[in-house]
Amino acid sequence: MNLNPGKILLIQFRQIGDVLLSSSAAEVLKINFPRAKLDFLTQQPSDQALARNPAVDEVLVYDAKKPVKWLLEVRRRRYDLVIDLMSNPRSALVTVMSGAKVKAGPAYTHSAWAYNLKLELRPGQREYNPFFKIDLLSQLGLGNIFYPYPKFYPATDDLAWAAGEVTKLVPDTGLRSKLIFFSPASRRMTRLWPAEHYARLAGLIVRKTKAAVLVLWGPGEKSLAEDIVRAADHPAVFLAPETSDLSRLSALLQQSALLISNCNGAKHIAQASGVPTLGIYGSSRPESWTPPNDPKHQIIRNDAFACIACQKNECPGTVNSAPFTMRPTSKGGVKCLQELSPEAVFAKLVAMAGELGLGIA
Repeated sequence: MNLNPGKILLIQFRQIGDVLLSSSAAEVLKINFPRAKLDFLTQQPSDQALARNPAVDEVLVYDAKKPVKWLLEVRRRRYDLVIDLMSNPRSALVTVMSGAKVKAGPAYTHSAWAYNLKLELRPGQREYNPFFKIDLLSQLGLGNIFYPYPKFYPATDDLAWAAGEVTKLVPDTGLRSKLIFFSPASRRMTRLWPAEHYARLAGLIVRKTKAAVLVLWGPGEKSLAEDIVRAADHPAVFLAPETSDLSRLSALLQQSALLISNCNGAKHIAQASGVPTLGIYGSSRPESWTPPNDPKHQIIRNDAFACIACQKNECPGTVNSAPFTMRPTSKGGVKCLQELSPEAVFAKLVAMAGELGLGIA
């Protein structure tokens, strides 16, 4: 295929992690079409994941309450190439109504009807999400295929803010250089390691290593973070400032030696910010969401369960019948995560820290 587009639109409405991981595809397209104007259509707050990204010329913030407006706006912009990475009914409609000469999207979804260039799954398809998307885009006949990791670009003011906040929280300069961050929240129960386990892990870290712990939280997550800090009951376990702004989250993460996290947006932001990560996995596949063969990014999961990585959002193996709660005193939860002990995660952390020379032992 001989493409020479003057205007390109990428579509990925949500979630934050998916949008950030799609930025690698934008980088590949920009290198192949350096003269093209490359826009990215997404939604709030995912648009923050693309701020200051040099591969994206303009971030368009789609308003789901005004679909007709956006159909008209996209058509008005006269794109030559529209690539639907989301491939749901709404993004497919925007694509097909765009009027673009080339409308590309996955061939294996129910929205494939919208595309005149159907991107097929092929042998050797890489599984890591950013690389998976680049393999799909290779079917555009691009001359330069490469596989960059996603990158996050925090604002300079936010880097200064983060350094100041950590200095106020952790006056001990020795501890500040050995901060282990936790991101304990998740929208999905089957990705949520129990809060009481995070609290016990924090206690192990501060009592058996030279490190301190800082617990992150965003909108609606403060009580979870506070409960973990309270249950850990140690002066070297700190509550982070709120990070609803993604640039501030990235900047704050760069103050850490390593992030321990569920499979969530904060983990992807940490990876894109150059911060080592230890991912705790239940239902999701680490191969899809963790940079491959990179010692800076490791995972742990409970392989005693044959159903691990089931990719489901609900689990019939939930412990007890009570409503699931994120309180650290709860005994409810998904069995594969409930039975992954803090001691096992701590042992993995110590081994990983030794490999990376983090100096916390």
